[in-house]
Amino acid sequence: MNFINYFYFKNRNSKLIIFFSILGLLPFFFGLIDLLLNKDNLFFVINLPKYYGSIILTFLGAVYWGIILNDSKDLITEKVKAFIICWSIIPSLWSGLILIFNHNITIIILALCFVIVQFVDEFIIKYLKFPIWYLFLRRSLTISVTSILIFSYFLVKNI
Repeated sequence: MNFINYFYFKNRNSKLIIFFSILGLLPFFFGLIDLLLNKDNLFFVINLPKYYGSIILTFLGAVYWGIILNDSKDLITEKVKAFIICWSIIPSLWSGLILIFNHNITIIILALCFVIVQFVDEFIIKYLKFPIWYLFLRRSLTISVTSILIFSYFLVKNI
């Protein structure tokens, strides 16, 4: 399967999801640029990659909550449903803990959380009907986000 086949779309909504997902990287980049250029006098009062990343991590868990709510035909087994319901709240709990602590290491922990969520996505996709491009998109976004977060950590480490 070549690279272009990953981006085969059946409808306009698929294109919109990818478009908005890529746009969703902009706050990470803006926060990183702010850390690079304005280390001593940050434009954003907060560490934007950390706070925005926590919001996105929560969203990634909430996706699974929505999947369970929309399983009206009972296509998912009860055992998998129980796992997904429990899993759907874990990223938001992690995000809350990350935001509670005001230590730079929480940026690395956040990056690690994104990697864990990606591994769970790779596992759960066997039980759910996601389009092939979704997993490829998630992989690309996870690599981008974790790279930005790790780079942000090294920028704020000495602040």
